[in-house]
Amino acid sequence: MDRRRFLERTATTVGTGVALAGCSMDDESGNTRSTDPKENGSETEPEPEPEPEPEGGDGRPYTHYDLNVRTEREAGQPVWIDQNGRMYGRDGPDVVVSDDWWETTETLYSFEGDPKLGDERVETVIVPDSGRILVGIGGHFDETTGRLELLNEDLSGSETLYEFDWGRTSNSMGHAVHENIVVISCYEGSDFDNGNHANEVLLSTDGGESFELVLEPETVDMDAANNHIHDVEYDPYAERVWVAVGDHGNSQIYWSNDHGSSWKELTERGGVTMITQVAAFKDCVVFGTDGAPEGIIRWEREGPDDEPNGAGDLVRPHVQIETDPNDDTMEMYARRRWHIREDLESGRELCLMPFGYSPMHDTAEDSVVLASVDGDEWYELYRTETREILLTNVMGPLSMDGDRRTLISDSNQGDGYQVDATVPKFWD
Repeated sequence: MDRRRFLERTATTVGTGVALAGCSMDDESGNTRSTDPKENGSETEPEPEPEPEPEGGDGRPYTHYDLNVRTEREAGQPVWIDQNGRMYGRDGPDVVVSDDWWETTETLYSFEGDPKLGDERVETVIVPDSGRILVGIGGHFDETTGRLELLNEDLSGSETLYEFDWGRTSNSMGHAVHENIVVISCYEGSDFDNGNHANEVLLSTDGGESFELVLEPETVDMDAANNHIHDVEYDPYAERVWVAVGDHGNSQIYWSNDHGSSWKELTERGGVTMITQVAAFKDCVVFGTDGAPEGIIRWEREGPDDEPNGAGDLVRPHVQIETDPNDDTMEMYARRRWHIREDLESGRELCLMPFGYSPMHDTAEDSVVLASVDGDEWYELYRTETREILLTNVMGPLSMDGDRRTLISDSNQGDGYQVDATVPKFWD
């Protein structure tokens, strides 16, 4: 959309401050007067004051829209919402569900006493369009190997679909769902001495009924912190799988155009900054960063069959989040996005991407939520400036129309903190 037309439309529709006829307001002397022009001896309504142009642009997110927050609460650990609006979460060995946007919950299934879980916990829940319930268990505390379980339809038990060599499924990165395509990766710190790395990528083409190992990147830099998978994405516009690998000297972006039978690499290993989120839009693919400057890297494509020709094709940073101007230490990194695509032909879509502070940085405390409908212009809809809240993932909205309800969750610490809100319509 033309930027000038957008600014003109915003100035006339958002927060003009024009009082309605028949209402009352205080004049400069403190007395109450009517705003009805006839009662004030004038037939002409006062001219509205011009709205300032919204802040942002030129590599910064726009900040003139905010989430309409319903409630903020601590109520456990939601991790997924299905297409029918049912929310799924975790509570130790239990899978819990909610049909009222996490106001109340009940236990759906428990792994308590199951030797496959050991002393660990449910890590995440994924429910693709098929409605089958995938549960990642174990692999976090090195007590058991991480497993991907498929709950029986009658909830009488579960089937182990895959057992990772090392690591676990993560609730804050590393999975993507589109129709019958499900891509899942594992995550954990590397054990270089024993050759253990969370570097497996799985693909399902049958709605999560079965999975195949399609990628296992080798270690090229043992001086790096890790060799593990950060994120995966299924790109329905190109029918392509994207994979982001870290850390540092092991960092890479891979893609496959044939469901993982073959892979292409963006550049030499370590030649791209660390990425923790990948989101495919109709006209571009964006990458949420795991390093300074915090924000969005963008690759613009001319068509679905286009491919990047090296790291130089990626604009970095395309959008930079405002952080402490006196400290260039990495303060936050991209967490699990929410992306709905309502029309692939026209590219009607909406993506929300949270950036939570890095716990490795002692003074970092900000978490923000960015949103975009085209991958080009981004809006900062929410910011919390406290270390008590670490925003991790976004669930909803289910549609770009209607109430556009979303739940933004900190499901990694404490009892779980949620922001229940409405996404403003910042698009035409």
